[in-house]
Amino acid sequence: MKETVLIERLEDGLARVILNKPETGNAYDDEMICTLVTALDDLADDATLKLVWLSGKGAHFCSGPDRQWLARREGVGRPEHQQDAEQMSRLLETLYQFPVPVLLTVRGDVNAVAVGIASCCDMVLASDRTSFCITESLFGQVPALSSPYLYKALGERAAKYYSLTGEIMDAYTATRLGLVHRLVPGDELEAVATVLARGILSRSQDALRVTKATFNLVANEPYDESLLETMIECSADIRLTQSETLRQRRHHGRSTIIEPKND
Repeated sequence: MKETVLIERLEDGLARVILNKPETGNAYDDEMICTLVTALDDLADDATLKLVWLSGKGAHFCSGPDRQWLARREGVGRPEHQQDAEQMSRLLETLYQFPVPVLLTVRGDVNAVAVGIASCCDMVLASDRTSFCITESLFGQVPALSSPYLYKALGERAAKYYSLTGEIMDAYTATRLGLVHRLVPGDELEAVATVLARGILSRSQDALRVTKATFNLVANEPYDESLLETMIECSADIRLTQSETLRQRRHHGRSTIIEPKND
C-alpha cells in the first residue's frame, strides 16, 4: 500500500516530512491526517532533532480535502465528524507547538485546512506561482479548526476577509500579509530551502527550541509581570547553559594539548 506521508532523514538534526499523494494534488483524508500526527509525535521524541521540513510531492502542496473521502463521509453520524475534527485539530496544534522549528515549502495549490497548516509553521517559503484559498465557506463549511492560526498569521481583518469571501490569495499577497516569509522562483525553491535549513542546523539546539517556545508563550499569554519574570528566568538559564558549554569546550581543548617532554 502506498505511503501517504514520507519521512526522510538527509542530514543530522533534519527530518523531512513529505505529503505523498501527487496524483490528487496531495488532497488530505483521515488516513493522511492520522499518519501526519503519528509521524510528528514520533519526531518530537527525537532528542537530536533541530528542524522539520514539511513539503508536498508533485505540483501542489495540498489541494484541499480528498473528494472520495468527503463522499465516504456523507451520511455518517456526529461521532465520525467529531473524530475527524479532533484529529485535524491535533495536527494543527502539534505543528504549532512542535518543539523545534518547522520549515514549510509550498508550490501550486494550498487550499482549505492546508492554509491553516501553513499558518502553524514557523517559516514558509513559497514558489512565486503558489496560490492560497480558504475554501470552507464556498462549500457551506467553516474554517473553525484553522481560525486561531489564521488569525495569528494573517491578522483579524485579512483572516476574516479571505475566510468569508473564499477569494484566492496569490503568493505576493500572502507574502505581504505575512503568511509567506519568502517568495522563490519555482525551480529554485528546493535549493533556497536547503541553504536556509543548513543555516538553521548550524545553530544551537537549545537556542532553537527555547526561542520557539518563548515566542509561542509570548503570543498566547498576557503581557504582565509573570510573563516578564518567566522571560528573565529563561534568559538567565540559557546564558548559564551557554557559559557552561563554552567552559567545557575550553577545558576539553586544553586537555588535548600534548606537553613537550624534557629529554
